[in-house]
Amino acid sequence: MIRSKIEQAKAYSHGIAVCLVITIAAKFMAVNYGIPVMLMCLLLGMIFNYMSREKPTKAGVQFTSKAILRLGVVLIGARIVFSDFLGLGINGIAIVIFATAFVIICSMFFAKLLGLDKEQGLLLGGATSICGASAALAISSVMPSSKSLEQNTLIAVLGVTAMGTIAMITYPVIIGFLGYNDYQAGILIGGAIHDVAQVVGAGYSVSTEAGDTAILIKLMRVFLLIPILFIFVYMFKNSKKSDKAAKKFPFPMFLVGFFALMVLNSLSLIPYEILKILEYSSKWFLMMSLVAVGMKTSPKTLVGVGVRPFILVLLNTAFLSALYIFVIYEQFI
Repeated sequence: MIRSKIEQAKAYSHGIAVCLVITIAAKFMAVNYGIPVMLMCLLLGMIFNYMSREKPTKAGVQFTSKAILRLGVVLIGARIVFSDFLGLGINGIAIVIFATAFVIICSMFFAKLLGLDKEQGLLLGGATSICGASAALAISSVMPSSKSLEQNTLIAVLGVTAMGTIAMITYPVIIGFLGYNDYQAGILIGGAIHDVAQVVGAGYSVSTEAGDTAILIKLMRVFLLIPILFIFVYMFKNSKKSDKAAKKFPFPMFLVGFFALMVLNSLSLIPYEILKILEYSSKWFLMMSLVAVGMKTSPKTLVGVGVRPFILVLLNTAFLSALYIFVIYEQFI
């Protein structure tokens, strides 16, 4: 048995090593050229698409896109603490929950209008309303396998990363035009921009108070990833047409690890040094898995999907922004 495990590790090692090297290159280019790292991971992965079909690397790329993705999702739990949300108050928490759920529901409605499938509606809605690329990868990891899942995941990551980057640049300008104070600016930025890094960039470019408020709102959205994933698991399992089919979609146990880490972190039971290692590892595992997803997607296939998924991202983003502008106008928070 030990020998078989060693042979299996050897079979995976080449593909994992390739994904790691490409991830390091993507990180280097992102840092030095100001390009979003998730976008670089996708693009470089797609350039090396052929390696997902080569015998020495195929198994490792597949392992990275599945197992390492789930490990990265588990470690997201180390970035969440219950106490962070107390400053929002009951109204603030309720509004963030409502906005997140409403946008996911609207995304499915918009997807149907655009002729897209339910899978795309959920992926793009979750990615837009929760935490961008990380949410898309996490939601994808609990979805039943399908021929289109990895392609739809890549499109979701690409769409929300591009839209979030545009928002990071334009929202501080829009906020100045609307005449918002720092607190109001933080609410809009934290509520409507997708990725955590993009929220940090936009929020602190306005002011320290705006950045702090934006991070608080954003962390609440990230926290909602937990109940959303459990709801999706229940929904997917119960959507199966027979008991036999339902057994083929077992509960993803890695979510237990996700929740356990969050609880331990909330209770301050994880030493600071280990916590930082877990957070750092989570980011690298997610980047590596994104490279693997990119490697398994042909650029020709991506071109063939058309503009409708990106229109859906635009609609979701506009709708989410409109909700928070309304909240600010009515002074609900």
